[in-house]
Amino acid sequence: MNTKTISTKGLYCMNTHIRQIAILTLLMCLFVTSALAAQMSVEPVHQEAFQGDNITVNITVATEGAENVYAASYTLYFNNTLLNATSLEKGPFLSQDGNPSNIQDPPTGINNTASVIKYGECKVGAVPGITGYGVLTTITFQVIGEEGISQLNLGDLDLALLYSAPPEYVPVPTTLNNGSVEINETPKFMISGFVEYDNEDPVLDPDVTITNLNTGGVFVAETNASSNHYCISTDITHISSNDALRFNASDDLGNVTEFDHTLTQNEMDAGGFVQNITLYIPDTTPPVITNVSLVSVTKNSATITWETDEVSDSLVKYGTEPGNYTETAYNATDETYHIIDLVGLTSNMTYYYVVNSSDPSENPVQSAESNFTTFADILIEIGDVGALPGKNVTTLIMIRSAPNVGVVDIILSYNQSVVHVIGTSDSDFDLMDVAIDNPSGSTRLIAYQITSSGLNGDVQIANVTLMAVGGGAESSALNISIVEFKDAGPFEIPIPAVEHNGSFTVWEATPPAVLNPTANPSSIPEDTDFYPGWGETSQLNVTVTDESGVECVSINLSSIGGLPDRPMTRITGTDTWTATVNASVGSALYNESYLAHNLTVSAVDVLGNVNMSVAIPLAVMLNGDVSENGEVTAYDSMYIRKHILGLPGFEMMNDRIGEVSGNGVVSMYDVMYLAKHVSVEPGFELLR
Repeated sequence: MNTKTISTKGLYCMNTHIRQIAILTLLMCLFVTSALAAQMSVEPVHQEAFQGDNITVNITVATEGAENVYAASYTLYFNNTLLNATSLEKGPFLSQDGNPSNIQDPPTGINNTASVIKYGECKVGAVPGITGYGVLTTITFQVIGEEGISQLNLGDLDLALLYSAPPEYVPVPTTLNNGSVEINETPKFMISGFVEYDNEDPVLDPDVTITNLNTGGVFVAETNASSNHYCISTDITHISSNDALRFNASDDLGNVTEFDHTLTQNEMDAGGFVQNITLYIPDTTPPVITNVSLVSVTKNSATITWETDEVSDSLVKYGTEPGNYTETAYNATDETYHIIDLVGLTSNMTYYYVVNSSDPSENPVQSAESNFTTFADILIEIGDVGALPGKNVTTLIMIRSAPNVGVVDIILSYNQSVVHVIGTSDSDFDLMDVAIDNPSGSTRLIAYQITSSGLNGDVQIANVTLMAVGGGAESSALNISIVEFKDAGPFEIPIPAVEHNGSFTVWEATPPAVLNPTANPSSIPEDTDFYPGWGETSQLNVTVTDESGVECVSINLSSIGGLPDRPMTRITGTDTWTATVNASVGSALYNESYLAHNLTVSAVDVLGNVNMSVAIPLAVMLNGDVSENGEVTAYDSMYIRKHILGLPGFEMMNDRIGEVSGNGVVSMYDVMYLAKHVSVEPGFELLR
């Protein structure tokens, strides 16, 4: 079957007769409403939009009982002062049955200058037409006008709208349904306010800009030379709720204020908001400092105050040398009356200081240097002493850094089952008396001045003689309690002081117990290169206990080339002390056997009792002397070889002695190395 094609000139291929029929039929469609007329419509029929919006419309076809629509075309007219067509997309109507269709180009296309859109589409081949409803095209417009109505009117394209399928190729009666777009005035949004200096003077003709940080849009305010008012007018297409607006305001002197504001939905609903702006004039004048005072000082603290003529922060710089301020104390609160506490000071120390203040504009000022001296620590103390059971010892009760002391009354408390007070003597005071109550473990001492002036510095309250009544290694605290401590003046001024307590220990004369001396391994080769390698060290262990406690343990390694008092380390959680050693001096020989070095252990308890009765034996052999006869010969090389081969009679060997190459493994290389050493081959002089 031959099929007819549609020409591009008349849009469709048809003879003159058919074209005349088409014209007649089209005229009938335009003036007669038929029950069987197809519908070509603009959908939606009406839309509302704002300037800047993008809108879409569909051109649809509904056959309404007419059959076999094979081709379609139209012309759409619009107002190009309000709308700008940006795209024309083919719809699925003519190809919804799966058979292809072609767009006729030309005449299809957008002509914004002429305010028209032309479109033509035809199915391909001898196929049935389409019956039903569908979208012929989709058109996108950008709204460019501010306000108005653009009609969207459909018309024929070269007298053509819809055609039936071949072989008829006749026009299909068609009703056209137009549409419209109404462009409404975009709602305005206004931001306004006044710009003032921080002293409330107006900023005339200010420069104000607002940047929308979300979109990048910049708005410049309207101002005038006679007013400090500003106004920015925009519309809702440029801003949205939650947008961040950055305000920047300045005057002609270069003073600038910048801040951010986040738009709220309430402000959007209100169509704007008022934002007054303050422009800060730079402050270049520093505060004035007056009335610097040291209001209090103790042995470890001081309080300094001062005043300023404007609010400012507080900083004290101080140190122990003039002009060298190594410490600071700071309070960031802006105020006019300033208080700073200096804490953690050293007693009896002179401090040099300056006070500083900076106003909110960061203008700083510093005072002249002043100084103060902290009080000394005032102590009443007794030391740590001890004695053997039944023996006596005398110790001092002292006042340290006494400041004009006139009277002291103290109680010395102790464990009466460990120590007794048996006497006192030699006070620096005019009069000293004592009440000894050993059954309750308490002795009271009083001392005071009568005709002499107050005592200063280091003052001796008394010599106290103590007797050890307890057993060995028992101890007792010697605690001082201050009942009264006052100066020698007429105003009864208490003196603050700190008790420094001591202790009494009943010494025991038994030295530490030293047990279980071991060396693992019990023999090692000489360290000939002073770099202990594999097999050249031994771990020495010993168990040490003492009722009073072990102070330290050491071992004498001088016989093997080490220190005479090498410290040993206690293994945590045990009574075992250990040291890992190497040796550079070999053992002596007796009847071709190595004699062990006896390494003496020295154990000292906390009372100074020493036990040096135990030694740890350690034999130090010649490196390579696996036969252990005191010589390194070719026999030793042979012995290692036979040992490696597992030959009878050579099963036993000290691998630490046989490994001479320094690689930590006994192998045939050691056999060769030792043989070359015995043969005095160059490069094999050292047994490692």
